[in-house]
Amino acid sequence: MLDAGPSRGPSAGTRRRPAFPRLKEAPLNQAPWSRLRSGLQSRRAVGPGTLRGHLLGIALFAAALAGRFALAGVLPPAGFPFLTFFPAVLLATYFGGMGPGLLTGALSTLAAWYFFIPPVHSFALATTADVIAIGFFIAILLVDVLVIDFMNAAVNRLEEEKARSAGLAEELRRMNASLEDRVRLEVAAREAVQLKLAQDLRLRALGQLAGGVAHDFNNIMQAVQSGASLMRRRAESPDAVRHLAQMVEEATQRGASVTRRLLSFARRGELRLEPVDPASLARGLQEILWHTLGGRVTVVIEAEEPLPALVTDRGQLETVLVNLATNARDAMPGGGTLTISATEERVTAAGLHGLDPGHYVKFTVRDTGAGMTAEVLARAGEPFFSTKGAGAGTGLGLAMARGFAEQSAGAMAIDSVPGAGTAISIWLPAAEAQDLREPAAAALLAPARPLRILLVDDDALVRDFLAESLGEQGFTVLRASGGAGALSLLSAGERPDIVVTDYEMPGITGLALIDAVRDASGPTPMPAILLTGNLEETLDGQLAGRVAIDPLLLVLRKPILVEELAGALLALDGLAQGGAPAQHPASARPTPLI
Repeated sequence: MLDAGPSRGPSAGTRRRPAFPRLKEAPLNQAPWSRLRSGLQSRRAVGPGTLRGHLLGIALFAAALAGRFALAGVLPPAGFPFLTFFPAVLLATYFGGMGPGLLTGALSTLAAWYFFIPPVHSFALATTADVIAIGFFIAILLVDVLVIDFMNAAVNRLEEEKARSAGLAEELRRMNASLEDRVRLEVAAREAVQLKLAQDLRLRALGQLAGGVAHDFNNIMQAVQSGASLMRRRAESPDAVRHLAQMVEEATQRGASVTRRLLSFARRGELRLEPVDPASLARGLQEILWHTLGGRVTVVIEAEEPLPALVTDRGQLETVLVNLATNARDAMPGGGTLTISATEERVTAAGLHGLDPGHYVKFTVRDTGAGMTAEVLARAGEPFFSTKGAGAGTGLGLAMARGFAEQSAGAMAIDSVPGAGTAISIWLPAAEAQDLREPAAAALLAPARPLRILLVDDDALVRDFLAESLGEQGFTVLRASGGAGALSLLSAGERPDIVVTDYEMPGITGLALIDAVRDASGPTPMPAILLTGNLEETLDGQLAGRVAIDPLLLVLRKPILVEELAGALLALDGLAQGGAPAQHPASARPTPLI
């Protein structure tokens, strides 16, 4: 269940600092062009999420559309349909934030689809290549918007630190009146250096994040594309298709893990907890690393038996260990030995690496590379710090590993000696017996009573896949492409038991649709599940407040396994019937948004 958390509104005696400082006005005696340039150089011309931001996004989209039409005489009618829209989306996100960026991206996708992809003036798609093109365009736009918004959030934090430093400087000048001139010069010099550093960090963060995230997503898209192609060629072999489908599903889960890693670094995104056997996980990494690290690195797995179980996010733990192993490989350019060990450790005194007394499992990744100097070791783990060349690393791997360990109530430590290699250890708390009492997975079973589900999503692929999957599990699914379609079904006499809706849809939000469906369905509130892939922290807070007062509303993060969705449906139905929530034998515990 979501927790709204304490109120964060401004107190009576304080004023909350705005997320983006107000622009400094340019002198009135400047020429109009100079004033415009000064405004644009003052970080942003508009605030994120404001009306001006969305109007700017619409204006940029209009300019991109006009530019593409202007190029119609140069390019073939359907050639380069997305050519002018990329800059519009990037600029809208940079100046206006994620909301205007997503708005511009959605408008750009629809315009390119309607005007420049055959058959023109239609939303029909003639070939599979056109479907793939639209899908790739949407995926790339989402990645661009996420990266730029994440980069701007990092810069906001830097500017807040700069503002606090400026305040301390002012206090120092008041306390040292006799040194006022000297302090003024020192502060001015420091602010100039800080400004230059902020600009340098902003550019470096953008390049590193774009390179790292784009690399991960390109690998994922390659796996999905290759798997789909192989399934088409091997359609006559059910075993081959089943194996390839599993590989594609694993690739999509890695994509979800990438976004969760960014969230865990930026604002501590949620962990998907499940029981994990550490020895089995460590041994399972050997085959993955054998393909990933190459033949010059010998991988050794040392796992004690038996080891206590963990309750943690298996995907993030595997990602952390693979990233640490990749770093170790890079530290051994001539080859060497990589050892991953898993041992049991009891901490009896508080203070060891910040750990509380208790029972832990310790993972250690050890290499035989050159090790780190004292200067490098002191900075290892800092965000964006990397000793690799430009474009070879984001500098976020160790920071994310430390964040995952601390978020899991554990710790991370680095031990390195020049010439003797490096060992990075992660401690995770062992699970208590009650934490392991999870329902065992079983074959898919039908619901205890027939359930009619109203599924609303404007994305046809997502809607159809979810509907077919839920249908296989025994649910009757009514499909709607938006709010109007859903309300039309109710007007026609359909009476679903539960509504499942996307949050971001044209013309209406998922919350507004749930309220409208409940108003149309009678006095008894209809159970509802809201699916969202939105990463904005303000939206998380809004949804948390709503769920805190609405026991028949559940918010789940996309992408979601159909087994998790089925389990959530049965749990809500049991709650709505006034009894204990129903348990779906095949469903994992659904993971809430917050």
